[in-house]
Amino acid sequence: MRKFMKRVSLFRWIKNVSIAKKLYFTVGIMAILIAIELGVLIFSVNTLSSVRAYVTGEGLWSKAQKEAVYQLMKYGRTHDEADYEKFREFMKVSEGDHKTLVELGKENPDLEAAKQGFIEGRNHPDDVEGMINLFRRFHFVSYISKAIIAWSKADSLVRKFDGISKKLHTEINKTNPSQDSVNHILAEIDPINTNLTFFEDEFSYTLGEGSRWLEYVILRLLFGVALTVECTGLLLAITVSRGIQRGLKEILLSAQAVAKRDFSRKAKVFSKDEIGILANNFNMMSDELERSIHEIENVQQRFKNLLESAPDAIVILNDSGVIQIVNAQTENMFGYSRSEILGKEIDLLITCITKKKNGNGSFHHVLDIMQNNEPEELEWMGIRKDEKEFPVEISFRPIRMEEGLLISAAIRNITEKKLLEKQIMEININLEKKVTLRTNELERKNKELEQFAYVASHDLQEPLRTTTGFAELIRQKYLGKIDADADKYISYIIQSSDRMKTLIKDLLDYSRIGRETQAKKINCNELLCEVLADLDGLIKESHAEINATELPTILGYPTEIKQLFQNLISNAIKFRQKDIAPRIKIAAEKNEQHWLFSFSDNGIGIEEKYLSRIFVIFQRLHTRTEYEGSGIGLANCKKIAELHNGRIWAESEPGKGSTFYCSIHEFEHA
Repeated sequence: MRKFMKRVSLFRWIKNVSIAKKLYFTVGIMAILIAIELGVLIFSVNTLSSVRAYVTGEGLWSKAQKEAVYQLMKYGRTHDEADYEKFREFMKVSEGDHKTLVELGKENPDLEAAKQGFIEGRNHPDDVEGMINLFRRFHFVSYISKAIIAWSKADSLVRKFDGISKKLHTEINKTNPSQDSVNHILAEIDPINTNLTFFEDEFSYTLGEGSRWLEYVILRLLFGVALTVECTGLLLAITVSRGIQRGLKEILLSAQAVAKRDFSRKAKVFSKDEIGILANNFNMMSDELERSIHEIENVQQRFKNLLESAPDAIVILNDSGVIQIVNAQTENMFGYSRSEILGKEIDLLITCITKKKNGNGSFHHVLDIMQNNEPEELEWMGIRKDEKEFPVEISFRPIRMEEGLLISAAIRNITEKKLLEKQIMEININLEKKVTLRTNELERKNKELEQFAYVASHDLQEPLRTTTGFAELIRQKYLGKIDADADKYISYIIQSSDRMKTLIKDLLDYSRIGRETQAKKINCNELLCEVLADLDGLIKESHAEINATELPTILGYPTEIKQLFQNLISNAIKFRQKDIAPRIKIAAEKNEQHWLFSFSDNGIGIEEKYLSRIFVIFQRLHTRTEYEGSGIGLANCKKIAELHNGRIWAESEPGKGSTFYCSIHEFEHA
């Protein structure tokens, strides 16, 4: 069950990965299988080569054994030590193979000693490692096992030649060797040699059988691997191509359905690869296209409804002035049916007589303006079907389409408007006459009022000076002669007279604001220097620090603007915090059609509830013992700001300072 689930998961993974990964996976699997096939092939060649090496080694071993027996027999006849040495030399082949056989029979053999044994047995060094690996890897196989047994038995028989050779060598080296004894010893060689031949044949035969078996297994294994490579590659190629083909077919069928405006046919998604993503995107595109088409149809329907319900006659023209679309109001206004209007030039409905802008009033002039995407409004004369003319107002608007430029013309019957304009013009003429008379009268009364204020203040000052003079004489003559209360009352009279004198002067100044009739250009930087020079004593006394940004040149009344600057700066110095030097910052910035000036300080500040009250004439927030003044300075500032079509206001926080803002409107006076 687990294997089945893994197989299902693998197929699901292959189906959902990207096409590039599928190809990489296929090529990777093929590469792995081919590598396995090559590995099996290399293993097979090495194994067969090792079998061939054993066969060659067996031949060397057998030949060396035969030569050794021959030399030993010859030594028995000739008693020549050279023959004995040759016997020993040939026996080294079997001795080397014996070393390897003994070493490989151990549980933890010394492979270097085993290799050296094979080399001493005259085996080629390049074949030695393969021979050892064959012995160790396949000793459990019956053919190899039998061959090893035959080798072991033959090796044990060969070891007997050592004992025989030693006995023979001892006998021959005696002082009086016995030939009978020598012959008896030599007679032991033939039975051993006969048995060796049997085991040699069995070893060769068994290796041949094993070689054929191994060849059979290797061929089957190579065939199986090759078949697996082919089948796997074919299966993966079919799986990938069928998945791609099936997904593309679904997209193609859905595209054909969309081309026929059948948006219900959706492309089935079989995987999460690029084809599946493409199918999903195609379905989303199909839904979006369907919504867009519905929106376009709805817009077209709304446009049609809007066109038909418009109160004005709507005419849409091409760039040649030919009518393309009209609404019902056009039929009602001009008396033509829709079929009589469509395809005709605009001259059928209107004739140019005048326009609100410069130009010749022709349609070509309108077309030139439309090319620049500019709207145009004209007053022309409309022509009804019965050839009666009436005034119309036409608003042209360009409409950029892929097919070219279209022009929308909204036509309105302005017959009633013209009648009203004529009536309004007559009313305006009469109204202007009345306004002129009223203005002259107001100017005369203002002059009289200013004269009255001047005279009144002058007349008030005369008795006030008399009262102040007599009070001063009384103080000089009777100070300290009556009692303390009398001295205090005399002081009150003099102080009150001084305050009354100041109030009368300030009131006179307040009434004079706005008497200038000619606005002038004012360099506010120069004006500020003049104000600071006037206040130099106060500034030095208070150690005030005044900084200003670059101020503009404005159009206004110099005297009033100077008074505005002076009042705001002197107030900032006056209402300073105890033991803290005043720091005043003056700035200006352009804001739409006016300049906004700001005067910031670090003074005592103002509570929010009093911010509107401070600009009322004679309103004070502090006693005269705390801060001197008449309470009219900020009222003057308010009047000056309003004189320049602006306003003044303040923002403040008690204990942190205040900022007064004053806007000066850009205007020109005659």
